[in-house]
Amino acid sequence: MLGRTPSKYPGRGGPLVWLARRAGPAWLVALSWAPGPAAAVEVLVLGKGGDIGWQGQNLTGAAVTAIIPEHRTLLDRNVTELGVAPSDLLEFASDEFPEAILPQRVSQGTNVASQIFERGGAISAPSIADLEGAEKTKILESLVVADRTGLALERKDDNALGTLVNIDLGARIGVRSIRFFPRNTVFPDPTTPFQSDFLRRFRIRVNDGLNLTDGGNPIWEEFLVENSNEAAVTTVLLDPPRLLRFVRLEAISGIPFELEKVQVFGEGFLPTARYVSPLIDMGAGANWGVIRWDQAILGDPEKARVEIRTRTGSDRTPFSYTRKQVGRRGAEEIAASAENPAEPLLRDEYMDLPVRGVAGQHDFERGSVREDAANWSAWSAPYDDAEGTTAAGVEIASPGQTQYMQISMDFSSEDLGSGVVVDNLAFTYTSPPLASRIVGEVFPREVQGATDVDFVYAVRAEMEPGLQGFDAIEVRSDQPIKAVSAIEIVDGDGATQLSQEFALQDAATEEGDAAIKEFAADRFVVQFPRVVESGTIIKVQFQARILSFSNIFRGRAILLAEEDFQDVPSGNAADLGAGDEPGRSGVTVLSPELTRGKLVRNLSVGSVFTPNGDGANDRAAVAFEVVTIVGQAQLDAAVFDLAGRRVRTLLKRSVANGIYDSARVGGLAWDGRNAGGDMVPPGVYVVRVQLKADARDTGAARAVGVAY
Repeated sequence: MLGRTPSKYPGRGGPLVWLARRAGPAWLVALSWAPGPAAAVEVLVLGKGGDIGWQGQNLTGAAVTAIIPEHRTLLDRNVTELGVAPSDLLEFASDEFPEAILPQRVSQGTNVASQIFERGGAISAPSIADLEGAEKTKILESLVVADRTGLALERKDDNALGTLVNIDLGARIGVRSIRFFPRNTVFPDPTTPFQSDFLRRFRIRVNDGLNLTDGGNPIWEEFLVENSNEAAVTTVLLDPPRLLRFVRLEAISGIPFELEKVQVFGEGFLPTARYVSPLIDMGAGANWGVIRWDQAILGDPEKARVEIRTRTGSDRTPFSYTRKQVGRRGAEEIAASAENPAEPLLRDEYMDLPVRGVAGQHDFERGSVREDAANWSAWSAPYDDAEGTTAAGVEIASPGQTQYMQISMDFSSEDLGSGVVVDNLAFTYTSPPLASRIVGEVFPREVQGATDVDFVYAVRAEMEPGLQGFDAIEVRSDQPIKAVSAIEIVDGDGATQLSQEFALQDAATEEGDAAIKEFAADRFVVQFPRVVESGTIIKVQFQARILSFSNIFRGRAILLAEEDFQDVPSGNAADLGAGDEPGRSGVTVLSPELTRGKLVRNLSVGSVFTPNGDGANDRAAVAFEVVTIVGQAQLDAAVFDLAGRRVRTLLKRSVANGIYDSARVGGLAWDGRNAGGDMVPPGVYVVRVQLKADARDTGAARAVGVAY
């Protein structure tokens, strides 16, 4: 279960005690922080120890219910299927890990060819023209099913040469060996004495499922050519085992033969598998707190991982189905139901439509299947497992005040012996809302990068009788927040209710009727008299520094006494002056000029310092900013002499966008010593900062003098 988190506000951590009790399918948990009374924050647990199984079972008539999800097929984006595990590549009830979820692990010696139809694979023989229809299908399927059928693929009438048998395993699987044989060999049967009719000359081609043509067809790799096979039961070893998706067996002579079975023996974890959870229906709009999970890595921890994402929505499907008129060129795709035009077209009605309609027989045919961007958020970025597997968890990035939650897990492994097991996953949420609707925006929305900018974060609240209201706003940012300067509150009639500047702007402070309750480089919380009147607008003025092409300022309304919160989605909150066009309102700030300049900005080093141990000017303080990189990049900050020789490395590691100085990174205060710990001779040295990113390399340098 979840444990303790480090903040006073839900989803932000703090002294948090989980007091769980069962309430139908969910764990209802009273979360109490100090100070303040207990708050009704709830926790929902999937998997081991919870009431919702990974496949959505055990939810009957409860307020929180699980809906079997829809997902796209791997081969056609306009075809959706029902279920939680695309291609069935996961285990939900293994003997070793009951109630856990993990990628399928193939036991050594398992004939994975017998399972191809369960995984969405196939078998075909494109070169065979003398068999067709149901007879051909029956014989081909008999080649891979585990049980003996008495059938065989016979090529004995001058039609052996060039025979092709293609097997799609349905997934990338570690393959140890391939075996094929005629009747009366592995399965003895005197009534079919064809043991001598084995394939004497053959070629095996393989494909790993990744090296494909633009049309998705395998680009074959020739693995083995055998021209003198003398074994009735032919076994081809792959040592070491290889990850394969496709296997092709080809007869390269006209010698008659038959095949009773083609077997593919696998082992190890599947290299990729995806889980898409049931749609979790909260019954009403919910605010999302934190997500956490318990996982174990089998084998090499550097070789296996799981990426967990979330998305949230306001209706029962994340897809938008469309229909179009039959026989009309360029027909409009219609997302409304034909049976009830006021309702959206759903999967059941869509599947009843013909793929290609016939004019005069059908009015409509299937259109495309799209992501429902109007009612569902996109999948979040993967959550950091370093945070997500801690007791505190990690804050849910998907928008709040939505009724539905869905979770995906992408398992991957670079080693057949390594995989990730997830025991359970839990997330916190709160409801009912503090306000019937809250929207927020930030202004300006296009700024100069790597410089301090004054912003306004505005929130407008719509209230209904009986709602609690809120008395604080939290703003979070991936970019450095420098100060909070003022707050203004205007009621629904346009009258100013509060206007206050903060003398102390970069720390917690209480001044008059408002307070900066928390302040950090990535967030702040401002308190004010409780807002309960509809139409109230809160404007918070703050200063921040944008170090990337774009930054989102995420907000939450908080009721401090109850420890309750509500996410603030983007919207038109107020008229914030010239250039604030209502149609462009949002919480994303862009700094396009950053993409045209250097990745390392504002490098500063004192011109001269005197490292003589007298306590005055003994160190050279190095400071700089890393801007507009995506993810992380390798940084190297070092001191060189004028001949270009490296004297001392100050910082060498992967870094993200941000401010780097001696207060944040102690190594950026150079003490005048070289790599061996000896004092350098007096003179002029160069501090050079270099950044190696995917798109380009960049750097900056400054001279510094050493004097004694």
